[in-house]
Amino acid sequence: MSISAQEIKDLRERTGAGISDVKKALEESGGDHAKALEWLERKLGGMAAKKSSRDTSAGLIDAYIHSNGRVGVLLELYCETDFVARNPAFKVLAHDLSLHIAAMNPLYVSLDAVPKEVWSAEESRIKEEVCGLGKPVEIMAAIIDGKLKAHFGALALLAQPFVKDQDKTVGEFCNEAIGRFGENIKIGRFVRLEL
Repeated sequence: MSISAQEIKDLRERTGAGISDVKKALEESGGDHAKALEWLERKLGGMAAKKSSRDTSAGLIDAYIHSNGRVGVLLELYCETDFVARNPAFKVLAHDLSLHIAAMNPLYVSLDAVPKEVWSAEESRIKEEVCGLGKPVEIMAAIIDGKLKAHFGALALLAQPFVKDQDKTVGEFCNEAIGRFGENIKIGRFVRLEL
């Protein structure tokens, strides 16, 4: 099957993936754009795990002020090289993340960043709630775990559904960016101010 240059260009613009990756995705999917998109998302997301241990010493700070002037965000976004930090697409990524923070008001970067005392207090509250259900111990443990992850998942940036694409979490969106840029990307600190 022959893949046209226009098909490659269209899919490359949608994903930001490299030409060879886009061509291979289209060939493997028989020219089906939806399947090629899934193939690319799997590949780009898989690259994030390989790059997660690499040092991120470059990056930028993004500022977002909402149109009503009552909500603002400052965000640190790190990458490996200054070359990527200056890339306009990286700046768009940082701004999209700032926009998400302004809209969704996360309190923590990830579930791992939740302070132990906050986690323990919520766990105690949920245990009290669940103990009255009269379920077996292993089922109660699963319920408690699920409720904790749901509660803190709504407050942790990387676990929230991304505001511009509800089918992905912010973590998945960042993993795709890692695949596109070919570098490790980490969210540093952020602050959201609201009047």
